[in-house]
Amino acid sequence: MTIVQQKLRSLMEDIMIGCRGWIEAIIIVSEDGSPIAYSANIDLEPDYVAAATLSIAGVTSSVLELLNSRGFDRIDIRLKEGRYLLLRSYKSYYVVALTKPNPNLGFVNLVLDTYLSSRNEDV
Repeated sequence: MTIVQQKLRSLMEDIMIGCRGWIEAIIIVSEDGSPIAYSANIDLEPDYVAAATLSIAGVTSSVLELLNSRGFDRIDIRLKEGRYLLLRSYKSYYVVALTKPNPNLGFVNLVLDTYLSSRNEDV
């Protein structure tokens, strides 16, 4: 494991702890679609999640380009069972989190924003 991978894994673990149980799964995906690190309290296939993440990011970027926008920092998708799929752009990676049903979304977003802000330049 490289130093960058270790730092990303540490970042991911800090987010999980900081969210106090509201996140069921988190995965860090490279821009080329490779899962770098993940932690999950549910069964998931990191390769499939990484591929789906790239699809969501690509389609979103394409739509935003049509609207003359410069891109996105975050995507929040509310799922029918009350959970959220949260996608964040972080440096040259994507951070994807799946919440528990009916989360304290403001708190989860605050934790994600804190750890993934441009001021947090550890990685």
